[in-house]
Parts: sequence; C-alpha cells; structure tokens
Amino acid sequence: MDTDTPRTNLSKEDIHMKELLQSLVETTTDAISIRDIYGNILFVNSAFEEMYGWTFQDLINDPYCLVPENLHNETKEIFHQIKCSRKKISGYETVRKRKDGKYVQVNLTASHIGDSGGNIVGTSVIARDITDRKKAEEALLESEAKYRILVENTNDIISTYDLNMKKIFVSPSVELHLGYTLYEYLQSGIFDFIHPDDIKTIVDMRESISTHKKNVQIEIRLKHKNGSWVYLESRCVPILSENFEIESYLVVSRNITERKQSEEALRKSEEQYRFIAENTADFISVIDKNGDVLYSSPSHVKKLGTDRINFGNIHPDDASLVCERFSYMLQSKNPIICVYRYNLENESWIYLESRGIPFFSTDGEGQYFFNVTRDITERKQNEELLLRTEKLSVIGELAASIAHEIRNPLTSLKGFIQYLQPNISENSVFTDIMLSELDRINFIVSELLVLAKPQNLHVKPILLHNIIDNVIKLLESEANLKNIEIMKKIGNTPFVINCEENQLKHVFINIMKNSLDAISANGDISIQTKLLSENQVLIRFSDDGCGISPELLPRLGEPFYTTKEKGTGLGLLVSNKIIKDHQGSINITSEINKGTIVDIILPIFKGTGTLSK
Repeated sequence: MDTDTPRTNLSKEDIHMKELLQSLVETTTDAISIRDIYGNILFVNSAFEEMYGWTFQDLINDPYCLVPENLHNETKEIFHQIKCSRKKISGYETVRKRKDGKYVQVNLTASHIGDSGGNIVGTSVIARDITDRKKAEEALLESEAKYRILVENTNDIISTYDLNMKKIFVSPSVELHLGYTLYEYLQSGIFDFIHPDDIKTIVDMRESISTHKKNVQIEIRLKHKNGSWVYLESRCVPILSENFEIESYLVVSRNITERKQSEEALRKSEEQYRFIAENTADFISVIDKNGDVLYSSPSHVKKLGTDRINFGNIHPDDASLVCERFSYMLQSKNPIICVYRYNLENESWIYLESRGIPFFSTDGEGQYFFNVTRDITERKQNEELLLRTEKLSVIGELAASIAHEIRNPLTSLKGFIQYLQPNISENSVFTDIMLSELDRINFIVSELLVLAKPQNLHVKPILLHNIIDNVIKLLESEANLKNIEIMKKIGNTPFVINCEENQLKHVFINIMKNSLDAISANGDISIQTKLLSENQVLIRFSDDGCGISPELLPRLGEPFYTTKEKGTGLGLLVSNKIIKDHQGSINITSEINKGTIVDIILPIFKGTGTLSK
C-alpha cells in the first residue's frame, strides 16, 4: 500500500468499533455466547440460536439446558478453571443437546472476560459445529476397520512400497503362502526372494508404472522359506497424490502355484496323449455333430492314404450299418462299436473296427465324439484261419475213427472178391471194377488218416530232383493218354531238402493230378525249380488248363470243397498240411481259360549226413 494513502480514522467516522464487533459476531457461522461470573447468560448470537435451537430467553430460564445431564459437572469444572486460574480452553470437543432433542458435536474455545481493572467478570465461548466432520471421521474409521479386517483375513498378499520399492506394509497372509513372518519379510530386500529370471520383470513393471501411471499385472516367482518356488499373479497399482504424482505402490498378489502346476500337468498330459495319438497305428479323430473332422491322427495318411475315413470308401453292404450305428450314438449318447469293410486306394479291401465315444464341451453345448478306428484285417484272417483249423481238428478226429471203421470191412470185401475172382472169370470186368473202386475207397481212407493227429515225420536229406523225376514217371502214362506234355525245367544245381519222401511225393502227385484233370487235351504241364535264397527253393507247377475263378480261389483247401466233379476236397487240404509240417508254404494263382500256377517253397538242407537217392 502506498504510504501516502490516507488512513481512515474509524474513531472519527460514523462506524463505531462497537457496531463493527456486533456485525462480526452476528455474521459469523460459529455460535458465540457470553456468561457472567455466576454462569448466567448475557449474550448469544444468531448463529448460536440456529445451531442449538435454544433462544436467549430459554437460556435465562435454564443456563445449562443445552448441556447433556451427564456432562453438567464436567462443564462446570471447565468453566471453574477458566474463572479461577484464568485458563483458556481451545479445541475442546464435546456434545451439546439441541432444543429438538438431537445432539450436535461441537469444538469449543472458551476464555475469561476481564474489566478495565483486570478482574474476571465473565466467560465467552465460541462453538463450532463439527458433527459432519465427526461423522466423516467415524465413517473413515469404520471403513478402515473393514478394510483392515479384509486385508488381515484375505488369502491374497497385500503389500505397499515406497518410491524406492522399499516394503512399507504386508498383510499377514504372506506367512501362509511364503512361510516368512511379517518381520522377516519386511526386513528383507526387494529382490531377496525374487527368482533371478523374474528380476527384469519387476524392473520393467516399475518403469512402465512410472511412465504411464497405470496398473500393471505380472507373474513372478518368490522363494518359499522351505526353498520351493511359489508362483504369484501380482497387480501393481500406483497411489497418486493430489497433483497426480506417484507417492507409493500397492501390490495385490495371488498364489497361483497350484494353477501353474495343474497347467504344467495338463500340458505334459496333452503332450503325452498327442504323442500317443500321432504315433499309434490306430486312426484317432475328433468329429463334431455335423460330421466335420476337427482332428485327425497322422496314422490315417500312413495307412489309408488320406487324412480321414471317407464314407464313400465303405463297402456298400456295410454303409447302412455304419450310418445306423453312429446315428444311434448321437441320439443315445452311448459308445458304439462298428465293424465294416473299407476300400484302400490300391483297391484292396480291409476290415476296420471303429469305436465311437460321445462327449460334450465344458459348457455342455458343443457335442463331439472320438472315433478310434483299428485295422483288424489280420485279426479277421486269423479268426477265419482259426475256424478252418477248428474244422480241420474236428475232421481229423472224425477221419481217424471213420477210417478205422471203413478199413476193416474193406479188407474183407477185397479179400472175398479176390477169392471169388477165378470162379467168375466170365464176369471179370465187374470184379475188376469192384477192385478198382475198393482201391479208390482205400485211397480216400488213407487221405483221411493223414488228417488225424499230428504224426512224427521220419525225415532225411533227399535230392529234390529225384522226387520230381519219380513223380513224372508215375504220371507220364496218364499224361500221354491225354496228349499232355510234361516239361521239366530244372537246372544243374542239385537241391537237397530234408523231408518225408512219400509225403512229398503225395503232394506233388496231387498237384499234377489236378493239372491233368484241368486240361481236356493237348495241353502242357511245366515243373521248374529256382533258388530263392541260400535257404529256400521254389518248386513251380504250371498248366494251361481251364483255370479257377477269383472268387473260388480263397476257398481252395477248405475241407470237402472241390471244383472237380469226382473230387473229395481233401487232396489240397492234406497237401497244405504236409507242406506246413515241412516248414514250407503253398501259394496258388489262376486265371480262367489261361491256367493255374502252384508255387511251393521249401527250406534247403544245409546239414551233413548220408544223402538218400
């Protein structure tokens, strides 16, 4: 202010100091009251009446009407101290009662009033309504109490840090999850328990919060007191001042160790099952209810040539069954098993066994099913082989008993015919036919006996070429009668095989007899040998006869099945058994009107011993 500016002399103006003080007293929001030395009320301002509801006249009648009864003595004691010891009371918080019966929280400032001679003549009290402030404080205390209960009883670890990341507070739950007491944890350094690989995560988090002043969520590992690592999912929240500067950090951490362990176990389980699915020979697929393939194991391509089972490749006779079974599974939600034939890209048929297993997604809405398919072609073949073996076993048992029952009357019949033959020489034709037919019956009986229980082979090393030559000489006359030429294509290398000579001759005779029967006239039968390896020799019989249709080929060798009018169906069955007993194999290929090839593979004898010729 300029020093030359004239000062207003209030004493010389119309506004007197008394009027000024009166104006201040009436305009203030604080309640002001003045009492004499005896406690009688002398003055109250309008704010007093507004705050308490009591009028000046009410106070004249009862000076302590606004003081609760339980505070009368305390109030009188305070005012006694003011009057006697000239003590000033400031910031005294108490309760006063309004005229309407409600209570109001007040902050009192009280002092004595003296006259010009310095004598105490009364007291003045200035009261400020602090009810709202007290309610706010109580609400804050109540809120703090609630949050303290929450912090002290939550499973999450709640902690606060200063700007230097020094620990300020940590909830008691830290001992539950990490094993440290509150003192041990608060006294430790920020990185003392952090996994070395996660320190950079903490540093990056702090930089991010400092830059963006936003919440950051991270996953870190802390070392438990027992030495194990605990996974924590932590959310860091910056605490800002009024001018939006970071004052401290609040960190809320949740123990997710069990979840991480479950995730790891699930991951390993998925890896194991995926490894199984991708390396198993079974065809595993996941299909939705619309038939769309969601997953298909690599085994599909390896075996089927495509990444899934195509419905169009299912055998027409089995397609309706497959549709029916899988429709039933989708409706009933029960697992099913379905066996059907499937055509590969090379046009060969295999047997597949599919197991459909329905399941639902976790929300219960999506319906899917696992389809686990297995190639059971070999199993089906083994079942058929087992069935044939069972038939052979039954036939063998029957053959043994029947053969013995037939041979006894055959011997008697043949003996009597031979005895009577000289006496009925004029009918020798009939006796010759009878003896021929008896020989044929005897031959069949001999065939049946071979089907009986396994017999011990009396094998010995024999030149293969000698056996073939003997068989050719035996059948050469029959071949000449039909103008059939038997051609032998045998090299100079002698092959020695360990065998039962008569049984092997039996096989060769059966095969060549079949060739002779298949050729009507003017045909060729070829016999050749070939070295397959150091240990095996191939004997091939081929003819240019009528041949066998493809659908009949698989049935060759079944008991009593034959393509010849007068055949018994036992010749090839017995031949298969003999070759099998010699550790060999027979394979037959044929075409209609082109002929038949029979390949016999036998092991070559490599031992030492006397060679039979």
